[in-house]
Amino acid sequence: MIWHVHNENFILDSTRIFMKAFHLLLFNGSFIFPECILIFGLILLLLINSNSDKNDRPWFYFISATSLVISITYN
Repeated sequence: MIWHVHNENFILDSTRIFMKAFHLLLFNGSFIFPECILIFGLILLLLINSNSDKNDRPWFYFISATSLVISITYN
């Protein structure tokens, strides 16, 4: 039981360390984050396009416009 609690605390601590490093990498004056938004938007468009029945055309415009606006306003 003690090992389980210790292991759980280790997982929580390592998750906190990873989140701090991730936050510093992307949000602390980095220029990577806007490009990540655009790439994520493109991946989302590809997933919707491959799984849709071609009636979801307004979603394409909404997702691409939203990712572009977020990417531009971030800088």
